[in-house]
Amino acid sequence: MSIPLDDDQIEIIQEFATESRDMIEQLEPAIIELGQNSDSEILNAIFRLFHSMKGSAGFLEFDHMTRVAHAAENLLDLIRNGEVELVPNHVTLLCAACDFAKEALDMVESDYNDDAMVAPADAISEQLHQAIEVATDQEEPQVEPAPDAHSPAPQSDAEQLTDDFPGIEITDEMRLSFVQEGNELLQSTEQGLLAWGEHPENNDSIGEIFRNIHSFKGNCGFFGFSDIEKLSHQMENILDRVKSGSKLAVENPADQLLASLDILQRAVNNIADNKGEEIENLDDHLNDLQTLIAPLLGDYLVEEGVQQDAIFHAVETQKKPVGEILVEQGTASAEQVNSALQKQQHKIEQTKATAKPASRTKTPAKRQDIRVELGKLDSLINLIGELVIAENMLIHNPDLKGLELENFGKAGQHMSKLVRELQEMAMTIRMIPVSGLFRRMIRLVHDISVKAGKKVDLVLIGEDTEMDKTVIETITDPLVHLLRNSLDHGLEPPDERLAAGKSEKGTVKLSARHEEGEVWVTIEDDGRGLNKEKILEKAISKGLIEGDGSDMTDKQINNLIFAPGFSTAAQITDISGRGVGMDVVKKNLEKIKGKIDVSSTPGQGSKIVLRIPLTLAIIDGMIVRVGTATCIVPTLSMLEAFRPEMNQITITPDGDELAKVRDNFLPIVRLHDILGKTPDSKNLSDGILIVLEYQETRFCLFIDEILGQQQTVIKGLSDFIGNVPGVSGCTILGDGGVCLILDVGTLVDSAENKKNKYENTRDAI
Repeated sequence: MSIPLDDDQIEIIQEFATESRDMIEQLEPAIIELGQNSDSEILNAIFRLFHSMKGSAGFLEFDHMTRVAHAAENLLDLIRNGEVELVPNHVTLLCAACDFAKEALDMVESDYNDDAMVAPADAISEQLHQAIEVATDQEEPQVEPAPDAHSPAPQSDAEQLTDDFPGIEITDEMRLSFVQEGNELLQSTEQGLLAWGEHPENNDSIGEIFRNIHSFKGNCGFFGFSDIEKLSHQMENILDRVKSGSKLAVENPADQLLASLDILQRAVNNIADNKGEEIENLDDHLNDLQTLIAPLLGDYLVEEGVQQDAIFHAVETQKKPVGEILVEQGTASAEQVNSALQKQQHKIEQTKATAKPASRTKTPAKRQDIRVELGKLDSLINLIGELVIAENMLIHNPDLKGLELENFGKAGQHMSKLVRELQEMAMTIRMIPVSGLFRRMIRLVHDISVKAGKKVDLVLIGEDTEMDKTVIETITDPLVHLLRNSLDHGLEPPDERLAAGKSEKGTVKLSARHEEGEVWVTIEDDGRGLNKEKILEKAISKGLIEGDGSDMTDKQINNLIFAPGFSTAAQITDISGRGVGMDVVKKNLEKIKGKIDVSSTPGQGSKIVLRIPLTLAIIDGMIVRVGTATCIVPTLSMLEAFRPEMNQITITPDGDELAKVRDNFLPIVRLHDILGKTPDSKNLSDGILIVLEYQETRFCLFIDEILGQQQTVIKGLSDFIGNVPGVSGCTILGDGGVCLILDVGTLVDSAENKKNKYENTRDAI
């Protein structure tokens, strides 16, 4: 495709790339699952995906992608027909075909062609062909005779596929995707047909109409919707004739095509309502469209005794009416040509007379879906954030204090409710399930386990948990690195596991769930666990800690792995262990205000939890004061607040303070010490203790006063301020002042140190 492309062609290629990447995301886990479980439905689903990719790539003339997909399709066809037995090498080759497709798509997106992929395509195609040759007897292929001129047309893709094997299981998410794209394609087709019907002399829009119907047909074939695939295939045939300039029974078939389009739209609506895709009287509709196709002169010439090869040769060699060419060459007489022409004209007139007039039926209105650029959603959420600030400045305006404004108060409450609903609605628009991210890891785990010679069972939990799309993109690389570490360092080889009394197959659990206003993504394995002695030894040698580390808690030791360049690997591998990852993982999470927690039990395994804020923009907060400083405490972390009595306070030998709350001793963190402020009073009984909880750890925060509650827009701290311990960001109050937002996750570290000291001292006594 070296010729310059217009905007429409570029858009089509971009849509192809997006759809193909979605197919690959479905292919890779399915291929791995096929290797573990030779299920016919999985095999059929994989075949359909490669078939759809081949068809789309072929339509756009991406020849190298087409032949690789075709080679994979051939292998799969032999496997599903029972002619070839599936072996592990086939799984590897099919995964390699996916890798090739991803590289080719990178090329397509940048250069709009796959010309540079000829060598990789040759290599993978040859490997697939060799796999077929090795597994099959070298029989000479049977050459089928050429079809007779009056033989029925070949089956469409839907007929071939749906007759051969059952359809794949269609999830609600897949159905929604099909309906959304189907509605877009049908709507665009309708607009094109209406314009063509008004100006039949202008065929400029036929190409776009044809592409829309072709794409729609391909989607139907992939999902196994055979009825609408057949009808759209017949429409495609008619449009193809218009494109090539072939004669039709009517001058402009736009009305007939619009009537068929209504039938397709009703079928899509039924699919959206989960009512099935069957089309009543399908054969009648197909026959109605078939009557539009004018009979070819060549068919009648064959009836007159003219050789078919002579007709083909005449058409291919000269641009003249075929009858004139045949008479000049002496392969047909003038009488034969005239007789054939009369038969053709009679058939055309008969077709026009018997053709049913097209009538469009009113399609019931359905939910309409559109695709929105992500940048527009970002702008919308930013504007909602500014609206929240403006609302706070209006409702909490200090000039209004003391005034009795009942109606204003009611209006303000109603406005707050609407703003909250608007904010929640906007955030859900950006949410997508983590299933796509999780299923990408299936291929990663398979490849690494094969390379490392380990047997691994990957368990996915909570795939329907939703996260912000931007957040999913941000945590993808950290998640890959953590899984690599778990597989390379955490899980033992089979012989070592058997010697330790474990099963030879290790287990890695990847889960996601909502917890305390956050999304927790957990990677857990049943391997050897972290070697704390090695970690301390390495930390001491690199000067990361003072002393021998005997006074450090397990959590503090585990967190040493996040130091830049830290690694305890005995040797560098191409899987992990280069010491340039865990610190980057932590930094990437900090960019989205996330945290990472590590726990480990020697001989039993490790557990890593990524804690990611559910929303990056707006939170509910409690405004508190200490001295002259005001801060926001996230309400999700607050359990209760009280003014303590002195008999509730315990002071440890180290001088740390603990508060007794319902028979539990909770460490006290003084906010004025963290912020460097002077409180109204240092006497704990004169202030307020707020009980906070973070990751099952509770502590008390000492403040002077609680000022109120408000919805808070999180703003990042300026670069010249840098990171402030215990602070995650700032916001703007109703009076226009700037207020710091406390980071409960950082405060809990100080609290845990005090609690551990107390427990160690108590145990020693």
